[in-house]
Amino acid sequence: MNPIEMPPDVMLKKSPFLVVRQLRDDEVRVYSKLHGNLTSYGSEIIDVLGAFDRPVSMGTAAAQVSAMCRCEPSVLMRELYEKRFLVEGDRDERDMFAEYVAMARHRNEVARISKVTFLLSAKCNLSCKGCYHSFYDFKSGHMTSEFADSVLSGLFPYLKKRGIRSLLISFLGYEPLLNFETMRQVCDRAAAMSEEYGIDTTFKIFTNAFTLNEDVYDWIVKNGPRLSFKVSLDGVREDNDQRRVDRAGKGTFDRVVGNLKRIIATGAECDVLTTLSKINFANIERFVDEMAAIGIRNITANIFCGQSPEERRIELSEEERFEAIKRMDLATEKHGIEFDGEWKFAVVQMITGAHFTCPAGMRQMVFCADGAIHPCQRFAGTELTFGVFGDDFWEKLGEGQCEGYERWIADLYDGVMDRVKEEHADLTGWSCPFVPFIRGECLGKHVEKDFNERLIEYYVTRPMDRIIAKSRIHC
Repeated sequence: MNPIEMPPDVMLKKSPFLVVRQLRDDEVRVYSKLHGNLTSYGSEIIDVLGAFDRPVSMGTAAAQVSAMCRCEPSVLMRELYEKRFLVEGDRDERDMFAEYVAMARHRNEVARISKVTFLLSAKCNLSCKGCYHSFYDFKSGHMTSEFADSVLSGLFPYLKKRGIRSLLISFLGYEPLLNFETMRQVCDRAAAMSEEYGIDTTFKIFTNAFTLNEDVYDWIVKNGPRLSFKVSLDGVREDNDQRRVDRAGKGTFDRVVGNLKRIIATGAECDVLTTLSKINFANIERFVDEMAAIGIRNITANIFCGQSPEERRIELSEEERFEAIKRMDLATEKHGIEFDGEWKFAVVQMITGAHFTCPAGMRQMVFCADGAIHPCQRFAGTELTFGVFGDDFWEKLGEGQCEGYERWIADLYDGVMDRVKEEHADLTGWSCPFVPFIRGECLGKHVEKDFNERLIEYYVTRPMDRIIAKSRIHC
């Protein structure tokens, strides 16, 4: 039944997934652990929802609700129903979960890609300890502009046909600025095609910002309004320089921060990407203060994941992970800095009403120089691909005939559906599918439930702009 169609004689009850948290005397937060839709109400909503502890008819409920609040009962009940805070009296928890997953699966049978990443460079100018590329035998080479152009040639017609009006093109490496000429040509070609097809196109460059020669700097000055940068920096000087070092083993902090300032001075959007570990745990607030002082307005903080026994010793414990995220959130709030990270996708999904979709493979794809297509940058170098790029790739993808994408969907949603067998079927355990993948488990595995529950409980109490911000998260 369409949520906006509510028969007058329907029996309603509270959703089995409903969460109600009173923040203050005059504010109560309500959301569904399945459908999200976090909403703030006055304190009277507690009594209103109490009227639906058991299935009750609309007429009876309207009489009770009218005595509890000043608003029109039918209007309020319709809102609660549309947000799925109230459901039909005969709805079963497991059936609702299965229906929701089936709906999300159907919505994503055909991909709607709006983010494309090019892995431009097979080289890096640093020797960072714990680099995630060392997890796998990463063989992709330097990308040519000719190959990137073949991707773009099919991409823009695909976007036009699918009715997708905006595109984000990202550049990664190892270090993408080491293949600057190809990046420049890709931007020029994509900008021209965006005009031709009426697609709003922007560009994001993930870089260590260690090398910023005059040619690159002049190009940034010229193209600043359409560019954004995400610069890797792992804490204050003494913390960053324990991990992020050049080929001679020397720390990179001073040189990177100097180039950060140069980029900011051009007017281009420039954010910082940091990786939280035991190395920089103690100085989180100090790091945020320093970034605010040089003009950083967004910080993305991911959690360090080690591969070797030595690297695993600097991983944060679950308690430390939660504490680090909370401290980073509060420190950035003080300066009005937006804060996000890969961990936040579960939070946004659970309490804002996004349909259950991992953006990887459904909204973004990564292209390597050898033609391999990955769901997102975290999977680059692994065996998980959508195959090898060919001239008919975009046509097949748009028609729902990409076998690699179909396998991804099947693995993801079949794993999620296994949760129906558990005592409490919800999506609290959802996390980036890379986590279960590297553990050798299915993509939909329930692996982060306890941690996510703590995060969600924390974020439910936060200002709404701290929860969703611009939500530019790429999983």
